[in-house]
Amino acid sequence: MLQFLLFSKDFRVYGERFYAEGKTQWITIIFEKADGTQFKRKAKVGGTLQEIIGQNNPEFPGYGACDGTVSCSTCHLILPEDIFDKVELITDEEQDVLDYAPERAPTSRLGCAVSILPEMDGMIVKLPAVIKDIRES
Repeated sequence: MLQFLLFSKDFRVYGERFYAEGKTQWITIIFEKADGTQFKRKAKVGGTLQEIIGQNNPEFPGYGACDGTVSCSTCHLILPEDIFDKVELITDEEQDVLDYAPERAPTSRLGCAVSILPEMDGMIVKLPAVIKDIRES
């Protein structure tokens, strides 16, 4: 049965969880800038936090410069502790990029490396004041 789920066109794997296609679940995530300004965004369960904001968004200039390839640190964000403990584990590659991110916190992650979970509905994600593309260092 597990093999069927892994290779079926009706299911996709995000992190360690399965989500049935065609049954899209939408949640709301709140992004908070360093100045306290908040922006609510609809998010599709199974996508990534980086995809919600995307590039060329005037509210978040410079965010997601590498298009989700875990190489620039511009999608650096700070998760609530309870959510940080539920998302997939940080990879060595992501850790290397975060090592150069300004304003790093204990619950820092890259938005392109975090899959959206149903438990994230209503969470507040903090965005650091400084966004730096480490590829330009």
